[in-house]
Amino acid sequence: MMKQTGSAALLSLLLGCALGITGCRSSNLPASASFASVEISDCSWQEIRDTTIAVFQENGFTRAPGKATQIVFTKEGSRKDTMAYGGLIAAQEGAATLVRVETELVKLQSGSRRLQCHTFVVTDAGKYNEEKHRLMNMQSKPYQKMLDDIEQRLTRVEL
Repeated sequence: MMKQTGSAALLSLLLGCALGITGCRSSNLPASASFASVEISDCSWQEIRDTTIAVFQENGFTRAPGKATQIVFTKEGSRKDTMAYGGLIAAQEGAATLVRVETELVKLQSGSRRLQCHTFVVTDAGKYNEEKHRLMNMQSKPYQKMLDDIEQRLTRVEL
């Protein structure tokens, strides 16, 4: 009986730590910025835009059409993405998925700007039956890393 209680306590502790690690970053951010975001001060919209495009292109993304307030990037998804979101048959038939990142620059009351993004896996891209599957916040690490890189490059320029 004691062994079960100890195991349950250990499991609860590990679960609590996991939730704490994944949940603490976005707790004070609005929902629109909860996936990946950085706050940037003392840079023009053009500087942020140019640096964002450079970083995403260096990471294998190409620019895609989007809304006026967004910069959208895409790249071909992996075979794993195709199997997970399109299905095994689609993957065997050579269907491809896209990873689509929608970035947005939001002006904050403090005068700084927040660069934020959301990422989707898209099946049947460009077709009438296109489906967008939003990645979960716990999948944001590579995208947060790119936004952090953008922020660091812009900060270096200021110095």
